[in-house]
Amino acid sequence: MSATPAGEAARRKRLLVINPNTSERITAILLSEARRVAGEAADVDAVTAPFGAASIECRAELVIAAHAVLEAIAAAPPCDAAIIAAFGDPGLDAAAEIAPMPVIGLARAGLTAAAAGGRRFAIVTLGRHMRGELLRAAAVAGVADRLTSIRFLDGGVLDLAHDRDTFRDAMVEAAAACVDQEGAEAVLFGGAPFAGVGRDLEGRMSVPVLEGLSCAVQQALELPCGVPVPVTPGGAKKPRLDLSPALARLIDGLLSRRAGD
Repeated sequence: MSATPAGEAARRKRLLVINPNTSERITAILLSEARRVAGEAADVDAVTAPFGAASIECRAELVIAAHAVLEAIAAAPPCDAAIIAAFGDPGLDAAAEIAPMPVIGLARAGLTAAAAGGRRFAIVTLGRHMRGELLRAAAVAGVADRLTSIRFLDGGVLDLAHDRDTFRDAMVEAAAACVDQEGAEAVLFGGAPFAGVGRDLEGRMSVPVLEGLSCAVQQALELPCGVPVPVTPGGAKKPRLDLSPALARLIDGLLSRRAGD
């Protein structure tokens, strides 16, 4: 007997996309593309950082965004996976430490996919001053030896979010240079507003074009469906100022579990 519609719905994954910046336009871009990639396999929701910068373009903003991500994780409804949708992966390791669900970072997912099978790849992105962070991310992901180059486009994150068409020729030119001059076998576009860029450049590139959101959603879809682990903190609670009760409970739960080890 075939499954009922209710049964089908019950097996659909629930994914949460967290935009670590405060731009609702970027959140809308992310949500639309994540739902397109997930299709019928998952229900996807998105949230916007409750505080911070409209775009993350320096280390200070990255640190602030990490706090916003932790607050979003703490406030999240039950889901099968959460995606941190900024190429700097703000708060990824900390979120994974306390979250009751798997947490996937845009950069780490994209880097891993770009280097799949030992493939040599390049990054095209914005924000030249974040080069060091990108190199560190590649090292942490274990793919630094496959990274051929990083090329930066002129303009800002919000410019790209508001009018990606004006960047299209520059994107093609930069990606082609990565292939022709550095021998890249794939090109990873780094940054939330690049979501869906593969369709924009379809037919114009001789190598695979990837972007982090699609890679992260695909990774989330490959995870088994699971029930989030309930957070049951115990023991003494240390004093904290200006953290939400929900985030404090997640941290207390982590410390309680460690104390029991």
